[in-house]
Amino acid sequence: MNPWAWTGRNPYYETAFQVLDLDPTADRAAARTRISARRKRISYDASRFPLFGTPLSVAQINAAEEQLTTASTRLAAELLTHRPEPEGVDLAALTELLELSRALAAASATASPSDAAPQPNTDWLELGALPALVPDPIAPAPSAEEPTA
Repeated sequence: MNPWAWTGRNPYYETAFQVLDLDPTADRAAARTRISARRKRISYDASRFPLFGTPLSVAQINAAEEQLTTASTRLAAELLTHRPEPEGVDLAALTELLELSRALAAASATASPSDAAPQPNTDWLELGALPALVPDPIAPAPSAEEPTA
């Protein structure tokens, strides 16, 4: 069975967490309480609590709860769940990356094709942040005459 294959409908459209009206980070006690409350509401009057315009049934609630009981099916449900963006996120780093991307694109657009190998301006690159496994980017490549180990 391919977990990424669609079976008649978009799997991202209706997930177990959406059916149960449950946050993926909720602990077991909170999840059980929320599931039982959802089941009661649906059994009382399902038309008052539709999911994307479709009324839910108790069987759908039970199936969604069953999906969250094992680790593998819960993980699959978590992977299908799109979490909303947190409120008030500071996007300074993303804005800086966007500006750098635009600056590099503008620099490459203004470079003439006659330049054999233009060297990009890497003043913004903090080489000390690179992990120890990455070779020194300034070190020359070994020449063909030198034997390698």
